[in-house]
Amino acid sequence: MSSDRHATMDELPEILLEEAVIWQARLREADVNTASGRKLRADFNQWLMMDTRNRQAFAEMESLWLALETPLEQVIAEELTAYATNSSISACATPDPPSQKASRQSILGMQYQGLALASCLILAVLITLGWQQDWATRWQSDYITSVGEMMPIVTQDNSHITLNTNTALAKDYNSQERRLRLLKGEAWFEVAANDSRPFIVSTDFGTVQVTGTHFNVRLVDGTAIISLDEGRVELLTPSMPKDAAVILSPGQQAVLSGHHISDPTPFDRTAVTAWLRGQFVFYNTPLGEVVDTLNRHRHGRILITSKELNNLKVSGIFSTHSPDAILEIITNTLPLSQLRLTDYLVLLH
Repeated sequence: MSSDRHATMDELPEILLEEAVIWQARLREADVNTASGRKLRADFNQWLMMDTRNRQAFAEMESLWLALETPLEQVIAEELTAYATNSSISACATPDPPSQKASRQSILGMQYQGLALASCLILAVLITLGWQQDWATRWQSDYITSVGEMMPIVTQDNSHITLNTNTALAKDYNSQERRLRLLKGEAWFEVAANDSRPFIVSTDFGTVQVTGTHFNVRLVDGTAIISLDEGRVELLTPSMPKDAAVILSPGQQAVLSGHHISDPTPFDRTAVTAWLRGQFVFYNTPLGEVVDTLNRHRHGRILITSKELNNLKVSGIFSTHSPDAILEIITNTLPLSQLRLTDYLVLLH
């Protein structure tokens, strides 16, 4: 849907700014004289026309690049002049007399530095926007984990909860019920049985109610994925009457999407609970989903620059402690490459 209202940088959704960064990277790599380059340009123009905010997001990101590229061109020109006059006043010059090869290496080095600076600036914008959107979550939560951190919790009713990386949980116990709200991330629950005080985990997409059981809840892509290991749970969306609850049995999984609950299906317990053992287990998992998982376990952002790459399949068992090593393995085994602009911003293409 198109929007004619001018949005400021703070009002633009983070996802649009990410898409703008990806389009920038793809367009800068493309050869416009080839069929693929012309198609890319056509797809880009279509994306621009989809929403006024797309154009605003791209303009904001482009201005960040240009703000750094113009001074960079001036520095390169000065560098060439300095070499031509055999001057030693240069940030990248070596003590040896500069050769043509050294000049090219210096220019390439400064171009990379400029690219890294631009990427850092863009990443800083995304992180700032992410923090602005996340402060309310931090304010509401009673327990929160940072990137790469896990947290075990034992409640006063002797229920055991484990929070995965980048997770926030709010607690609201009273005499009638034991209610928790998962604000973001993923958590494993081992609920102490209590028939008189139901245990309820609520999310923006629905609730999980039990009296005593073991289950996992993961929030991802606007949904809540519920995986039941032991016991019995009742699932409800905000608009459903209680007598319409969907029942899960051990070994079943369902997805809450706010207005719908998927049919229960079997799930791979080893894969779902792997994070409790410090592992990722992927079996024919789409690359887009793998990257989303890695992003939750590392600082910075990995971005996929082409939608076609999202469906590449990844299989393997990896340690959660080395997401960058996993990225190296993936890029060495799949038909893709990584451009590491900084340690905090990696483009897959």
